[in-house]
Amino acid sequence: TRNLKDNLSDLRAQVAANNSGIRLLHQLVEENGLDTVEAYMHFIQHNAEMAVRHMLKDFAAQHGTKTHAIDYMDDGTPIELTINIDPDSGSACFDFEGTGPQILGNLNAPPAVTYSAVIYSLRSLVGQDIPLN
Repeated sequence: TRNLKDNLSDLRAQVAANNSGIRLLHQLVEENGLDTVEAYMHFIQHNAEMAVRHMLKDFAAQHGTKTHAIDYMDDGTPIELTINIDPDSGSACFDFEGTGPQILGNLNAPPAVTYSAVIYSLRSLVGQDIPLN
């Protein structure tokens, strides 16, 4: 367990990082205009989406449209994942059914953490550099 002083320091660092990001984004808009910044944001998102969809289509062509894995926590709790890929669109469904129940402690993954882990995993499998955000 962490102490309150450390937690408050972490929160202050996060606020400072967010404020820095806000300042830099305002500067980017001032230098290039809102329409240009928004256009590039959409281009980057679209490019990343297409890279992931292409990777998933290739995976489905080589390994099939369904894959399954299971691993276990130190206490034996299963983490189970089934992925169903649409080979035409490159979309995928990540199903964690079969994963162990929520436990008392800090080993649970709320939806935001789960989504982030899936997105990061997909990004790591893409054969090109794409931004994290």
